[in-house]
Amino acid sequence: MSADFDCIVVGAGLSGLTAARSLQSAGLSTLVIESSDRPGGRVKSDIIDGYTLDHGFQVINRGYPNIKRSGILDELRLTPMVDGAIPFRISGGVHKLSDLSTPFLRGVFLTEPKKVSARIRFEIYKSFLQGRPGFVDGGVSAFSDALARPVADIHYGETVHSIESGVVQTDHARYSAEHIVVATDAVTANQLVASLEVTPMISSTTWYHVSDSHIGGAGRFTVCSTGNVINTFAISDRVPSYAPHGKQLFSSSTLQVTSESEVRRELSKIWKTDTSRWELIARYEIKKSLPVHPSGKPLYSQFEIEPGLFVIGDHRAYPSQQGAMESGRKVARVIIERALRARSQGADNQR
Repeated sequence: MSADFDCIVVGAGLSGLTAARSLQSAGLSTLVIESSDRPGGRVKSDIIDGYTLDHGFQVINRGYPNIKRSGILDELRLTPMVDGAIPFRISGGVHKLSDLSTPFLRGVFLTEPKKVSARIRFEIYKSFLQGRPGFVDGGVSAFSDALARPVADIHYGETVHSIESGVVQTDHARYSAEHIVVATDAVTANQLVASLEVTPMISSTTWYHVSDSHIGGAGRFTVCSTGNVINTFAISDRVPSYAPHGKQLFSSSTLQVTSESEVRRELSKIWKTDTSRWELIARYEIKKSLPVHPSGKPLYSQFEIEPGLFVIGDHRAYPSQQGAMESGRKVARVIIERALRARSQGADNQR
């Protein structure tokens, strides 16, 4: 059976787009199949009534090697997350050294930091301090759109139902390829590749409230050492384009199941103001926010599950944009090397 493509990538998140860009640049015919209507996976935004709403608290870290390597930073307008050397302030008091780092890392990993590999904790914290992460004008969707722009063949709104023996069956068509890369979230990957081990995923909820009266100092990222709200700040103070003029847009995150009234109550304490009249613009419950990376788990899991079938993403690497993109880069390099070797051998056989 002849193949329709050299490679099929299932999923247009950061890992899938990174792989597709490299494969396409190497001259390999590459099809990307994405079930949603846009690229980015979890890295996406909505525009509602003039407000830019990222799905979860998300920043773009210009210090990550794969973000630098993508070459798209010059296309984006990035505003640093913080000014100065101290990246955040603590709400709830500081009594010991761990009170400084633990609340911040809880917001990064969406779980207690002690449950995460020490190596990963160190690398992520270092990247935040050195990389000066920032917010993108237009939301994180602008980053995903820029990453997807050079990819020539992306099918949006097409769902993959099965993968077997080099054949991908979708709700629209049947495709074949020499190499297939599953670049979905962990749950979908398990549905498509039954032999995969199950990766636990963490859920989180992001709340967007609007205040008509300006609260001074709220643009400084605030992490919370007590309560259900783990972080909160006025994102529009950092990036004015996130909200209409005169409005102050607050982004707050929770991990536990929490009522909106409880979130308002905690925000009232944190910001020392009456939040009863704040308007709730949106609430994003993200059930598959991040994979868990416990102590003892290798930095990278095996990517090639069977000959020609690969699985990538931050659940096969480590929970960060860098981890997701690096998994795509590594697998693309393997496929490209094989393709070049096969072409070379074919040319030798014809002589």
